[in-house]
Amino acid sequence: MDDDRAWYPTDKALFATLPGGQAVIDWFGFCPSFHDATLDGVAIAAGNASLTLRAFRMTDQTDERGYFILDRHAQVVIHLRRVTGLRLTGDAGSIISELTIRRLPVTPSRSEWLTCNGPVQGDIEVAFGTSIGLYGSCYAKEAEFELLPANQSA
Repeated sequence: MDDDRAWYPTDKALFATLPGGQAVIDWFGFCPSFHDATLDGVAIAAGNASLTLRAFRMTDQTDERGYFILDRHAQVVIHLRRVTGLRLTGDAGSIISELTIRRLPVTPSRSEWLTCNGPVQGDIEVAFGTSIGLYGSCYAKEAEFELLPANQSA
């Protein structure tokens, strides 16, 4: 695997069929890449992990100052169950440039996973690039989304 992990395209059909995935698509109006979302939290415990994102939709409208209007603010939590591998680099604060979700098409080389068995073909990969801060890839047997819309008009 190369350093371009986060630039594989999201499998939109997979995204939509994961628990909570269609609700995320319905909220934003499309399958999001989470560009400019803030990574608010990463939790790893007992073979599971979660990524908490503070996300929004950027409209094509501008305000009186010329800034794009952002709406559909929400917290999106990606829960990963039965984690098979993690590869995270950078510091704790992070602004996502793009997040992708797909099933691994092949089993990665065992040489990349010195302390665990590592992911295998068919595992779900959640990879994210960053414009600042933490970036990486998480692998698991199962994934689901939790959508928590912000308290504001959408």
